[in-house]
Amino acid sequence: MKDESDKTQNRMLFPTLFLAYYANWSPMVISSLLLIEIAESFNTPIGIAGQMNTFSSALAIFAAISTGLLSIKYGPRKLLLTGLTLHLISGLGVGLSPNLITLFLTYSISGIALATVGPMGSTLVGEHIPIEKRSNTISWLIVATTLPFVIGSPIVGYIETLGGWRLCFFLYQIPLVLLTLLLAYRNIPRSEIDPDSDVGLLSGVRGVLSDSSARAILAGITLTAAMYYSIFVYSVSFYRVQFNIPLAWATIIVSASNFLNILGTLSGGRLVNLFGRKSITVYGCAMAGLVSISYVLVPSMWVSLGIVLLGTVIFGFLTTAFFSLTLEQVPKFRSSMMSLFSAFMNLGMVFGASVGGFALIGGEWAFMGVSIGVLGLFGAAILKIWAVDPITQTDP
Repeated sequence: MKDESDKTQNRMLFPTLFLAYYANWSPMVISSLLLIEIAESFNTPIGIAGQMNTFSSALAIFAAISTGLLSIKYGPRKLLLTGLTLHLISGLGVGLSPNLITLFLTYSISGIALATVGPMGSTLVGEHIPIEKRSNTISWLIVATTLPFVIGSPIVGYIETLGGWRLCFFLYQIPLVLLTLLLAYRNIPRSEIDPDSDVGLLSGVRGVLSDSSARAILAGITLTAAMYYSIFVYSVSFYRVQFNIPLAWATIIVSASNFLNILGTLSGGRLVNLFGRKSITVYGCAMAGLVSISYVLVPSMWVSLGIVLLGTVIFGFLTTAFFSLTLEQVPKFRSSMMSLFSAFMNLGMVFGASVGGFALIGGEWAFMGVSIGVLGLFGAAILKIWAVDPITQTDP
């Protein structure tokens, strides 16, 4: 009977993690799509209501670091279940929020949950998925973080027409997370954690930060995330300002970008198996930097748009390779490594939005693109020199 139970767990692990990654982003879909309706319900400006996402993202950085500490003692399974439970609490709190302060406080819990579920899911892949299947598994889990915006958006929009934005939490997010929580409790194997172990909570973080390759990975993802997020935030506005494209065109660009990003992500597993984790990460990072520099400099809108769409494919396979390379760093402290990776990635996003914003204060799009692109090239150089793929121990 135990063997049958183990086989069921192994067979259901990937579908469960896929659903967990999908559910992990459901609050952001609702808050981004229905921000206007949320702001109007509290009679507050959109800019003020939107700060709930900023507050949530800031907390995610500290939550990811805390998860890295706690994972040494409690293991990825317990923390992933905790993260999903926090999503439930957040969804209930947001849906019942009587005022803006309560909304901010309860929605911020989803940021803590987001920073817990993602790294622990990656850790479970490293613990239970064979090495030859990990890259493909990671690529599909990354796709799962994109699908909520493709599949969930029309569902959320329809539910809102039935009973307002609060109903979206009660009919979409909460049932989705509850189903995921039940499947995770049943299907995720228990980690072998010694409850009497005297390993300190800081041992994982120390183990990661004492490794030169791991430090290079953290520096590289900070710069890469800054570049990616800046392009994500500002590229559509660039076309609307510089080439006066209508909003309908901008919507098409966003949809095409998401579709191509998914294709790039899925191709990442195959590319990693062919050319190696480090090779794809280094060269992908360098190519992305060149995309950031060039798309704001070329005079033709169509050439510029082609460069950006190519960039979304590059970012897709780069993300898969980066996660795959990180997953193999410091295997003894894999959960701490993935948590710190998440923290530095969030830090990079905040940094990228800030650098891009300050660069645009003078109204110079070219300066913004070049500044962000240079960060990507620096990231590629750091990874080239100091990062190591522990599986192959070879440089690109």
